[in-house]
Amino acid sequence: MMFASCKKDTSSSSSTLRVKAQATNNTFSVLKSGSLATPNFVWETCFINVSKIDFEAEKKESETSQGFSNIDYEWKGIKKIDLFSVNSVIGEIILQPGVYEEISLEIKAYKADAGSSPVFYLSGTYANSTGTLIPIRVIVNEDIAFKAEAEGGTILNAVNNYTSLINLNLALLMNGILQSDLDVATLTNGIIVISNASNISLYNKIKGNFNSSDHAEFNKD
Repeated sequence: MMFASCKKDTSSSSSTLRVKAQATNNTFSVLKSGSLATPNFVWETCFINVSKIDFEAEKKESETSQGFSNIDYEWKGIKKIDLFSVNSVIGEIILQPGVYEEISLEIKAYKADAGSSPVFYLSGTYANSTGTLIPIRVIVNEDIAFKAEAEGGTILNAVNNYTSLINLNLALLMNGILQSDLDVATLTNGIIVISNASNISLYNKIKGNFNSSDHAEFNKD
């Protein structure tokens, strides 16, 4: 999760945290017997229907203050985010004046808000052990959430506006899935469909990887 500051409008006593998200590693090797093999994933489409952002932190009145309070701000809204877009803005959190430490952002996506669209969708191609390209789809149609936490020493001072960037690493999302798993996966009309109704063991691995696939970095201009 990367934070970059920008100029603040001094007429306002609060500041704004703009939250963005993107998917990284859209091309990577699949594992074979614990080592990298030639076959690759190439992902072409990735989106998520976001319902809510939770911002949690310890807030102090100033950098020299000794006491702090635990705060929880939130953004609510239903927004479809293209995770391969450089302009993947989800929403904004209003920060009241103060200094924020121990920061985390949690993205929540609810099936009830996605309607007929998947909560999370990922599609591309997989090259199997013979080099044959097979279309592959990951379809999540249930509630999901993932959290990115700031590493020690990160401070947001709400005299500035900030932009955050949460990276969802697709290679880590597929962690634990081997070439042998994919080569015997069930095909639906020639497509490897990974969902709660097809290739369920692969689906459960991916679903379990969401909370370990995000990356947090913080920069301030």
